[in-house]
Amino acid sequence: MFFKRLVLALTLLLPAAANAAGPGPYYYVAVQNGAFNFKGGEEQLAESYKALKGMIKLADQQNVKLTLMFTAQYAVYITTDAVRAAGLETWKKSGHEIAAYHQGPDTRAWDGYSDLSPEVLGRLRKEDRAGKVTPGYRDYAQALAGLDPYIRSACMVDSADKEFVAAAPPYEICHGLGAPKAGVNDYVRLAEGKKKKYLSTFHSADKAGIQAAQSAFAAMETGVYGAAFKSSPSEFGAFYAWLEFLRRRDPQGLRSQTVANIIDLKLMPEKERPPVNAVRGEEKRKAVPVMPKPQPIAPAVAPAESPKQEIPRLQRIPSLSGSASRVPSGKHDIITPPMRNGPLQGYCGDGICDAKERAHPGRCPRDCGH
Repeated sequence: MFFKRLVLALTLLLPAAANAAGPGPYYYVAVQNGAFNFKGGEEQLAESYKALKGMIKLADQQNVKLTLMFTAQYAVYITTDAVRAAGLETWKKSGHEIAAYHQGPDTRAWDGYSDLSPEVLGRLRKEDRAGKVTPGYRDYAQALAGLDPYIRSACMVDSADKEFVAAAPPYEICHGLGAPKAGVNDYVRLAEGKKKKYLSTFHSADKAGIQAAQSAFAAMETGVYGAAFKSSPSEFGAFYAWLEFLRRRDPQGLRSQTVANIIDLKLMPEKERPPVNAVRGEEKRKAVPVMPKPQPIAPAVAPAESPKQEIPRLQRIPSLSGSASRVPSGKHDIITPPMRNGPLQGYCGDGICDAKERAHPGRCPRDCGH
C-alpha cells in the first residue's frame, strides 16, 4: 500500500517538474550491465561495477537520471553483497530507474538464459547442448526481482527467443538498435495489441558515436533522445563526454528523464507503426505514379467526301492604259471574278468594238479607238 501511494505521489509531482523544464527535447541515458558469464569474467565484473559507480556519481552531480539495466548475473552480484545492496537503494532514492538487460542466444555475449529447447539452442549456438539445463525467463525474472520487483523497462537483444522477449517488461529500448536516426524519438511506438511500447536508442561507444549523437540531439526541437552506454572502463570516457554535452545543453538536468517516466508521463504521443513491408509498399506507390493502361487505337475512319466545289479562278482585267507597268502605284489591275456568260455585248469598256459602238462613232473611243 505504501509503495502504491509513493508511486501516486511521484506521478502527481513529476509532470510539474517536466513542464518547468521549458522547451526543447527530453533525453534519457541508459547504462547496460552485462553478464560476464565467461572464464575470467569475475574480474571484469568487478571493474564494471567500479565504472558503474563512477557513472552514477557523475550523473548525480548534474541531476541526470539514469536507467540502469541489469542482467540476471549482475543482479545476483549486487543483491548477494550487503554493501552493494545498500548502494542500490541509494541509487533508487536518487531517482535512477532499475531496468532489465538481456542478451539472447543469437548474440556472442549470451547471458545463458533462454526458453528455447536444447535442440534449437544447439543448432543456434553450433554446439552440443544435449542434457544441459538452461534457465528460462522465470529464473531470469526471479533474479531481477531482488533489485526491484516492479521493473517496467528493458533492453532485450534477442531475435531468436520470441517467447522470452514477449514475457519481458513492457517498455523496450533496444528493439532495432541499428535503425535510421537511432536515438531520435518523436513518439512512443506501440506494438500490435499495445502490450509493448518501444523507444529508439543510440549506443554512443566512442568519439565518432558521441559526435553523431551530439549532431542528432542538436537538430531536435522536441521529442526524446535516447543514448546507451556499457558499464565498462572502455566506455567511461564516452559517457563522460556525453554528460558534458548534456550539461551545456541542460545545466540543471531539468530535461533528464528515465525511460519509465517518459512513457508513464506521456511526454510524447503514442501510435502504432505499420509493418515495414507495408511502409515500403506505400513508399513505392507514392514514388512511382501508376500509368493508365494503354487503350487500343481505333482505326482511322476517312471522313465522308463532301461534294467538290469549284473555286472560281480570278482573271485580270486588261489595264485601261495598255500596260500595267505604266499604271501609277496603287492603281494596278483590279482583280474581278469572270462573267458567267462572257462579256456583255454593247458594254462600253469591254474591249470590243461591236456594231452598236461602230454605229455611233466617237461614243466609245475606249473600244473602237477613235
